[in-house]
Amino acid sequence: MIRYRTRDITRIIPDGRCSCGRTHLKIDRCQGRTDDMLVIRGVNVFPSQIEEVLFRISHTEPFYLIIVDRRDQLDELEVWVEVSDQVFSDEIRKLESLEQEIRREIEVVLGISVKVKLVEPKTIERYEGKAKRIIDRRSL
Repeated sequence: MIRYRTRDITRIIPDGRCSCGRTHLKIDRCQGRTDDMLVIRGVNVFPSQIEEVLFRISHTEPFYLIIVDRRDQLDELEVWVEVSDQVFSDEIRKLESLEQEIRREIEVVLGISVKVKLVEPKTIERYEGKAKRIIDRRSL
């Protein structure tokens, strides 16, 4: 009940026995928050899913921005990703290859198509405290 009210998405581990001998229920690590969830074309999308993909791919910085827009009654998802200095100054072919890799990996995880835009280092605004990662431009 406590986790439910904090809007954390987690689960109770069925066999909660600890190596120390305690038998209390254990809660798995937090996998996301319900208030961060977006619904894009009927698919639940969590920013943490996109973040996991970006952490696995080299030459990207931990700064990204998710832009949600609606065109022709369909929601579109665009992800702006900061790349490292060395990659941004490289040839265009390498940048296009990195962009395609990020797009493919995100589409595999989310199950929907996304647009990816690579941006220069230090382009995305930095926040103290909780970062604002989502810009929702949809109007109903």
